[in-house]
Amino acid sequence: MPAAHKTFWDIEKEKTWRIYFVFAFLLLFYFVPIFAIWVVIKFIIHIKQAVYHPHSPFNIFGLDTFFVLFFAAVVSACHWYYSNKNVVGRILKLLGAKHPDKNDRYHYIFENVVDEIETAAGGLKVERYIIPVGAMNAFALSDFRGRNIVGVTEGLLSRFDRQELQAVMAHEMAHIVSKDCLQTTIVCSLFDIYSEALAQFNRSLIKIEPFSVFEKRRESNVMTAGVASLPVIFLLFVTTILGQLLKMFISREKEYRADAAAVRLTRNPLSLARALYKIGVHWRGAGYGGEYLAPIFILRPEFNQLDEEENVFATLFSTHPPLIKRLQVILDMAHSDLAQICRELRKRESPQVDVGPREISLRFLAELDDHWEGPFTIVQLQSLDWLKPTTKLRIENSNEILPAGEIPALNRFFHDRNEPIWKIRRLCPDCREWLVLQEYEGLYVWRCAFCNGIMVEEDKLSRIFVRREKGFSEKIRHTAETLRRNAKKKHPHFNIILKTPHPRPCPKCGKDMVHKFYSYAYHVVVDECPVCKLIWFDVDELEILQCLIEMEEGN
Repeated sequence: MPAAHKTFWDIEKEKTWRIYFVFAFLLLFYFVPIFAIWVVIKFIIHIKQAVYHPHSPFNIFGLDTFFVLFFAAVVSACHWYYSNKNVVGRILKLLGAKHPDKNDRYHYIFENVVDEIETAAGGLKVERYIIPVGAMNAFALSDFRGRNIVGVTEGLLSRFDRQELQAVMAHEMAHIVSKDCLQTTIVCSLFDIYSEALAQFNRSLIKIEPFSVFEKRRESNVMTAGVASLPVIFLLFVTTILGQLLKMFISREKEYRADAAAVRLTRNPLSLARALYKIGVHWRGAGYGGEYLAPIFILRPEFNQLDEEENVFATLFSTHPPLIKRLQVILDMAHSDLAQICRELRKRESPQVDVGPREISLRFLAELDDHWEGPFTIVQLQSLDWLKPTTKLRIENSNEILPAGEIPALNRFFHDRNEPIWKIRRLCPDCREWLVLQEYEGLYVWRCAFCNGIMVEEDKLSRIFVRREKGFSEKIRHTAETLRRNAKKKHPHFNIILKTPHPRPCPKCGKDMVHKFYSYAYHVVVDECPVCKLIWFDVDELEILQCLIEMEEGN
């Protein structure tokens, strides 16, 4: 009977045995330094005893050495168990990764793309996470319990089209299926513990207070403790260096394999090439995560010239292969070159168009208890509690009457109003009218239909700032430039908190909000609730803040 045909994914799964070989080699790192330290101690003891027993032999190996190595094996096993206990959770916490927001259009597209890649990869289920930072990068994590994670940054979601996002997710899925991701995740976790131990030790040294010259005994104890800790420092230093070498060794070649798998899965090498190029020329997250986490990302967060070189030294000390070489390999599959990628990206980058205030030209009168109320704009109608699909509307300065449900914009509103998020009601702190949910930069914000104020949750602002859907009018740009110049002037008595005789109530909890500048760098006046973490922007204030941030990023 002929053997069953093996797919690409089946071949990749056969490499699982390499994981055990790699981590068996990792365990030797515990044995070697502990054994070396014990030999030194044993030799010192032998020298002292040689005064009384000059002919006693010195044996490196013996029963005592066996017990030392056994103890090292137990410590290694405990460390291994602890590292694997919640490796994915600890790394996600360190990165600050969060679950996607189902009410965010960008996050919805991300989840939809991951669903497609899961199906293409044979139904493998993965969890999805998003790092709330403006950098552009993607990562994957796995553990022995079968927990698989793929994630991206907010910056990547805001600047990638669907095909580019598919290519990146296919790349990360290839790491998970091939078990390369499991190797890098465990290695990062193992030596993360060492790095944290070194950091804590350094902090403890800083906290040591100076001693008086009369505290001879105490000073002697401290010196003794310092000398005794030298072997620990040496052990941590050596194992961290060795772990870094091992981590880099297993990281470089796996990127080529994942790139090839992503191309096979999506049949679109140009999208992957564009994605890698975009990540390569933008901020990738340097300073946000530890260097020991570099192997889990599609590109190393911190730029290192060594990554772009090809020699023995670079192979040992670089976490990722040269970006140019990766692009060349991918572009050869598409029979293209880097110049074509640059031309495509320039065509796709459409300049922002100045957008003025979006006023609804049509206004309507609404019938209530046989009386006509209004006039109202479409948005203002959505804030009326008594508005129903059967409510009669009459266009202002016209005799035409039609049910509210026949107006397309209101028909969609009546449909969406049944969603749970629409059942949450908030009052405008100024007009005391009901706020209306509106989409803004791909997510929902609360807007007052009468004063055009906007209420945003604080954690959503980082998403708004990295997205570029909205253009700005000349008025907004001029105001932002004026605030920018004023912020750079020296203010000896500058206070971020502003005094107001009548603080606004929070639309959620009703407590007084703080009237303040958004930050020391951006002098846009806002009202913030310290309890609910909600920020209220008056008309145009959010657009001005966005424009200011984009101006700073452009410099």
